[in-house]
Amino acid sequence: MPSTDAANEPSIVSLPELEDGSPTTLFPDIERAFGLGGLGLIVVRMPAAHEYHTLRRNLLAMAAPLSTMPEEDKLRLEHPESQYSFGWSHGKEMFDGVPDTLKGSFYAQVYERDHYDEDYQKRFPFYAHKNIWPSPESLQGHDLEAAFIALGKTMTEVGVLLAKRIDEFLKTKHDNLSSLEAALSSPLNCHKGRLLYYFPKQESASSSDEKEASWCGLHLDHSLLTGLTRAIFNPATLPTGDTSGLYIQLPNKEMCKVAIPEDCIAFQVGEAAQILSRGVLRATPHLVKGTDAVGIDRSTFACFLQPEVDFNLGDGLTFGKFTENILASHYEGGPVM
Repeated sequence: MPSTDAANEPSIVSLPELEDGSPTTLFPDIERAFGLGGLGLIVVRMPAAHEYHTLRRNLLAMAAPLSTMPEEDKLRLEHPESQYSFGWSHGKEMFDGVPDTLKGSFYAQVYERDHYDEDYQKRFPFYAHKNIWPSPESLQGHDLEAAFIALGKTMTEVGVLLAKRIDEFLKTKHDNLSSLEAALSSPLNCHKGRLLYYFPKQESASSSDEKEASWCGLHLDHSLLTGLTRAIFNPATLPTGDTSGLYIQLPNKEMCKVAIPEDCIAFQVGEAAQILSRGVLRATPHLVKGTDAVGIDRSTFACFLQPEVDFNLGDGLTFGKFTENILASHYEGGPVM
């Protein structure tokens, strides 16, 4: 079972500090968060009056109703042609060769384009499609599209600002690195939101097998940055001593539990940023461990901040090709192209 003994605490910066951009204030936190030995994660504290807090609560409240829609309705929201990169996905993603049935996901582009040409659709089906939405009538009156896009855009704006400060930090380490901020600000970006619902356990665990204990297997994100909300549990109060939550694997292979404060957005470095920064930024393997308690579900939202598909990460590797390789390893059926 993952250990909770690690003393590592995430670096926390406030949104006003990000806006101010003082190197003296920010650079030590950025290096501690993303450098060698770091968690690969930084936490941004949002002002109390910021709309983020309402947007988060509104969207996460829709995860459970979405997951309990009739199966025939959820089937209409699936998109196998994109390897389930749009709409509803449950039991399609593979971890260690086993279908992941412990969580359901809903994917959509945060910034949807009006048109995708035929060649682009053939090359990049995991990005070149219109978003798929349930009607409010089928979702107990909830407008998933409006809530999803509003939260996604808010988190993206904070992430792009963070990318600007990371660029400034990277200039002290390397010359001639591509700009994360420019990559994420491109109108051809591939920012993808993912609403996640972790299903409640129906009976007490009969095995200590870690695969059974984990809601989400150990993995690396492939984005440049990933924004994460604090999760909402139902019931809201977990049993005393509960060890569920986000765990990050440290260089010594120890698992460190990381708590995202209620008023914060966490941002993790993805593999693409590690490649782009020539290893200055370090992506870290992580997992979500489920609770041992019966009948508790978990809802959260991730926003994957990604460049355009033809963006060169280095040595001729485009982000589109990199994505194809990652998806082929996570889903059955091999590459989409």
